[in-house]
Amino acid sequence: MSIEEKKKKDKKTIKKGIFLLPNLFTTANLFAGCFSIFCAIDGNYQSSAIAIFVAVFLDGLDGKVARATNAVSDFGKDYDSLCDLISFGIAPAVFYYTWASNIPYELIIVRMTWLISFFYIATTALRLARFNNHLQLKDQNHFLGLPSPAAATLCSVIIWQCNLNYIDPIVSYIFISFAMLSSASLMVSNIQYNSFKDTRSLNRIPFSKTLLVPLVLILIFLNPPLVLTIMSLTYLFSGPINFVRNLIMKKKLLMKDSE
Repeated sequence: MSIEEKKKKDKKTIKKGIFLLPNLFTTANLFAGCFSIFCAIDGNYQSSAIAIFVAVFLDGLDGKVARATNAVSDFGKDYDSLCDLISFGIAPAVFYYTWASNIPYELIIVRMTWLISFFYIATTALRLARFNNHLQLKDQNHFLGLPSPAAATLCSVIIWQCNLNYIDPIVSYIFISFAMLSSASLMVSNIQYNSFKDTRSLNRIPFSKTLLVPLVLILIFLNPPLVLTIMSLTYLFSGPINFVRNLIMKKKLLMKDSE
């Protein structure tokens, strides 16, 4: 291909523009993440947590809409990752930092707070960069490392729980900091997490199991912090548990082969 033909092709690509519908959902995700940051700065922690949950919901929608409308593009992927860095990296870190800043403690704890916040943002950026560069498993039904929306949900809901239940500030700080560090480390780990993208198993399920969807929604509406905490922790531990289980199964198979 000559240089002139390449230039013409590039011009045609630029003229096509971007897909509107999926990028609208991505922009809404960005808006929710920014709104969470502003609420956290103002001390409105409940609204900050809810905004992150809304961002997680919108992030799940934009990909599905893009695939359903055949509107997948490199621009959309890059734009989605940049918005995810703000909504699931910066927003939870700012939420954590502003919440912890109201607790009276020594200078070393203050330094630890912003270092943990930076570590969380850095690992989120690395997680998204790895995802964009297709350094994933060949198995599309699993993620390599904890997904950033799941990490953001976990950290945000734990802060919300501690704030609602008036748990001792120092105990809350230790627990939340541990959650931030754990989720950040798992994001850049090689532990596999279910992506729930196995369409063959999701398209046809027993009729009785369809009741689970409204039941979960009802439970979330009755007590959002508690139910979301249980769901987030269950998903967080599912990765390491499956990892250990697979190691045990591999050792058993090796022992059988050696006999």
